[in-house]
Amino acid sequence: MKIINFTAKAFKTSKALSICVLLFLLSFAIHFYIQSKYIKNSRQSRILAIQNEAKLLIETKKENTFHIAQRIAIDNKLINIMKHKQYKKLYNGNIFDLGKKFKNFKHIWLHVVDAKGINRYASWLNKNNKLIGKYILNSRKDLVKLYKKPHPRSLISVGIFDISFKGIMPIYDNKHKFLGIVEVITQFNSIARDLKKDQIYSALIIDKRFTKQLKHPLSKTFIDGYNISTLKLNKTVKYFLKERGIKYFLNNSNCEMSKNLFRETYLITRVNIFGINNKIIAHYILFIKDKNYLKSKEILLQLLTIIMALFFILISYFGFKTYILNLKLIKSLNKKVKKETEKNLFLIYNDQLTKCWTKEKFLADKIFYKEKELVMLNIRNFSQINATYGFKIGDEILRLSVLRLQIILKRKIYRIDSDEFVFISQKTINDIRHIKHHFNDDPLHITKDDINIRIFFSFSAAHGSERDSLRKLTIAIKQAKRKPYKEFVYYKKQNINNDFLKFNSYLYDAIFSQQEAKIIPYFQGIFDNKTKKIVKYESLARLEVNGKIYSPYYFIDIAKNSGFLVEITKIMIDKSFAHLSRYPKNITISINITEDDLYNKKLKEYLLERLDFYHLSAGQIVLEILEGISAGGTYDNIIQLKELKKAGFKLAIDDFGVEYSNFERINELDIDFIKIDGKYIKNIDTNQKSYKIVKAISEFASSMNIDIIAEFVENEKIQKIVSQIGIEFSQGYYFSVPAQIFKQ
Repeated sequence: MKIINFTAKAFKTSKALSICVLLFLLSFAIHFYIQSKYIKNSRQSRILAIQNEAKLLIETKKENTFHIAQRIAIDNKLINIMKHKQYKKLYNGNIFDLGKKFKNFKHIWLHVVDAKGINRYASWLNKNNKLIGKYILNSRKDLVKLYKKPHPRSLISVGIFDISFKGIMPIYDNKHKFLGIVEVITQFNSIARDLKKDQIYSALIIDKRFTKQLKHPLSKTFIDGYNISTLKLNKTVKYFLKERGIKYFLNNSNCEMSKNLFRETYLITRVNIFGINNKIIAHYILFIKDKNYLKSKEILLQLLTIIMALFFILISYFGFKTYILNLKLIKSLNKKVKKETEKNLFLIYNDQLTKCWTKEKFLADKIFYKEKELVMLNIRNFSQINATYGFKIGDEILRLSVLRLQIILKRKIYRIDSDEFVFISQKTINDIRHIKHHFNDDPLHITKDDINIRIFFSFSAAHGSERDSLRKLTIAIKQAKRKPYKEFVYYKKQNINNDFLKFNSYLYDAIFSQQEAKIIPYFQGIFDNKTKKIVKYESLARLEVNGKIYSPYYFIDIAKNSGFLVEITKIMIDKSFAHLSRYPKNITISINITEDDLYNKKLKEYLLERLDFYHLSAGQIVLEILEGISAGGTYDNIIQLKELKKAGFKLAIDDFGVEYSNFERINELDIDFIKIDGKYIKNIDTNQKSYKIVKAISEFASSMNIDIIAEFVENEKIQKIVSQIGIEFSQGYYFSVPAQIFKQ
């Protein structure tokens, strides 16, 4: 009996002990699962943050390289050298010095090729090198398409020296004649230096298929047949690459390594570099030093857990205690991850120069402004400030402008681009007027340099609920910049459909290449009601696409929204003057002038240059301007029109009677012709009001010695009334249908 009781007690003790052991093992397993999971998550979060940082640095340098190419391509010195084919001057140092202005780039290579594909300058070659002056398109297949249809290009590629960023820009003269291309080349090594500051070491491994192509590699380091492009490769990184082999790192996206279990541990990840046609051309292997020693902490915690388990193996609350310890560890790791995330977000969301929010923050904040108005402002004279005072003063202007704006608005604003900002507004008009009042009355003062500068803004507005509101604000700000007399421009919905895209493409082709599409002038005769002859013609723009002719109805609004009006006007002037030069000197033509042409401030210069080229006189040209330009235009526009008049050109107001009818401005500009809008003429025989309006305008013009041109004279009945009123000229299908030649 005693034996049975003893056996029963032993069984119960053994059972209790087994339960304690099972509880220990279960709690032990749970402990390590939670611990390893959150340490792993912490590592993954850090790896992801570093990957994003590396990608951002790569994309930023790619964009900056492209922007350098843009800046150099519009440099007047370079344009003059290319225009006059004075290629030896490229080696005087001026062009290369321009690239050195960009201090963020330690190494910049410049390459210039002329319009025929002849190599004219390479900063890595001297001017006597046999490659200078040679046709290079056979060896540079990537430039062939660009020469067929010149366009900007930004890419990453492998050459004979190294993998590099390339920004390629066409060079044009002031007549938009293609002169060649400039190519800016920069390295990856500045990215490696930026990463190294955070104890992140990198190895840029160029794909093996380019090994033979690297005839003069900058880096002489080759491992397993792969070129390691990174200069000054870290010794530890080199050790890992040789120990494991390159293929190990190419086959494993994320891993960890250590030379010493308790001292140096590295988290390793990879960023693929894509070249032309989205093919991988290199791999950026990142070795992230484990600054927090998570691996050693993990091992120490495991040892501590085992020691605690031995002491409390029979205590049922061991699992609970372990769980509490893990909660603290989880909380600590979460805090570190949160702190790191907040740090990265702060850098992404805050502009370092102006201390305002960034474009990324604006995109992330949509939920806060979707029910409110958005206002974009652009510093209208910022490019002039930069050109006059330099970038240092320009940066200070931006900083002071933002500081004052935030004081005026009592809220933070977003910096979208160099000199473009957005803020949320409750009262759009009041905010805009408030800003203008403060900046107009009180110029900015740069204390250090003792400079006073008055800032002028263009404003646009859109509702925050609009889809893609930032793009719409940008479209509106472009319109506002072309119309500085307007208080602001509110975005109006535009249908960017297939027709828009199609005609946008046609216009681009017609202006820059003329392969499938062309801008051509059609001429409509203007009938002299006294001499009964056609002695004047109006030049009307048409778009020809593969033999099909389109009237302005199809493309003029698209041209305006795309910013092509100035180029179209130049083409019309050149082709109309060429046609006029074949006829007697007593014939005149009218050409329509847009507000964009006056805003450009180069209209007079171009007109006089073309007159001289075709041996014409200014008196043969009538410039037709819209009534809004003459009556509501800016003071600067009026000055330009007066200068054109003084140069001998005749001025006509088109579509008179529709919008402004500023009679005082007509007198001020000494207008030669008034063209009465067709909506009054085409129903003058049936509408008594139209008849009275036309008669009143005619009497006014007669008193001012200004000739009248009646548009839309479509039949004999209308012409008879026009003649009776005393109008000097008639224009319409009754007398002349628009044609490519002058028809009597």
